[in-house]
Amino acid sequence: MTTPPATAARVPALAMPLRRLPLAALLVGLVLPLGDVDAASAGGVSFPETITLGGESLPIVGVGLRSKWMVKVYAMAVYQKTPTKSAGHLIKADESKFIWIKMLRTIDGDKMRDAIREGLENNVPESTRKAIEGSVAKLEKAFPGEIPKGANIGFWYVPGRGTVLQLGDVDKARLPGKRFMSSLWAIWFGKDPADSDLKKSVLR
Repeated sequence: MTTPPATAARVPALAMPLRRLPLAALLVGLVLPLGDVDAASAGGVSFPETITLGGESLPIVGVGLRSKWMVKVYAMAVYQKTPTKSAGHLIKADESKFIWIKMLRTIDGDKMRDAIREGLENNVPESTRKAIEGSVAKLEKAFPGEIPKGANIGFWYVPGRGTVLQLGDVDKARLPGKRFMSSLWAIWFGKDPADSDLKKSVLR
């Protein structure tokens, strides 16, 4: 594996730095510039204003905080090749994009699986859910029994290549197709999002 440039900072992972994605022929991992890079923060977590994916610079769209019963669950940053404050554009644009989740508490893996299912049911037509059922099952299986506080979860998307779920420094699943990507993003940015305040914050 190619050693990251000495001038690049990396994302903190479960207990070690996030490395370049093992699917080297598909994606180049997250590279963060040094210097004054903190563009925004949510839940006490600061995120850089740009990341680099496959040689493309992706600006930040916005950040938000997922809370439930007044408990902070995770902070999120969203990046996209052509960032806008449009939920429709975030969901539908067939271009490089990235959702970065930083866990602020430990949760059971089943809670994440339940949230994915509920988010899809609330925002994706039944016909589409049936079409992507296999990919959803693969995604759910990729989550561990427990997701610890401090963990980094990444959802990468590259046109023609699909979505990659990365947990810490490990690629857990690759899910093909634009339809799956749009369905996944609708969980947070659809008409009935997982957390309306998070959606508003990202698009503010």
